[in-house]
Amino acid sequence: MAESRLGITALDERIAFLLSQLGSYSDAEFHRRLAPTGVEPRSYAVLLALASDDGQSQRQLSARLGIHRNVMVTVIDDLERRRLVKRLRHPEDRRAFAVTLTDKGRRLLPTLDESGRELDEEMSAALSSNERDTLRKLLQRMAAGAGLIPGVHPRMSDRG
Repeated sequence: MAESRLGITALDERIAFLLSQLGSYSDAEFHRRLAPTGVEPRSYAVLLALASDDGQSQRQLSARLGIHRNVMVTVIDDLERRRLVKRLRHPEDRRAFAVTLTDKGRRLLPTLDESGRELDEEMSAALSSNERDTLRKLLQRMAAGAGLIPGVHPRMSDRG
């Protein structure tokens, strides 16, 4: 690790800075890639959650993704307006709605997934396959050590 004459570590030698730098780039680039679809990353996370377990209530989705319930209502409203999901009465709780993917939502998911895969590939292009696997495992371990929920972005719960 390179240090200045004062014993200060350079930013490009600090893991936290490098993760922040790459995270900022990745966030902006992912937003840019999703923009043509009109889907925000938060909405993409909801669509993915429904793809793996369709028919969840808004409350279940909020808990699973760490999205504040008030924000979840807005996200679902937008997805419903765009006909990517629909709300049906929840079979086990008449006060709740089950959120389900529409055919249009199912057809859009592969395009959204490809955007994420391409970004992963481009950002890790300088790494071998083994290095990518190692990096992924190390990052997952670091995230777990920080108490982060797998698959939940910390900013997803923001109210705005």
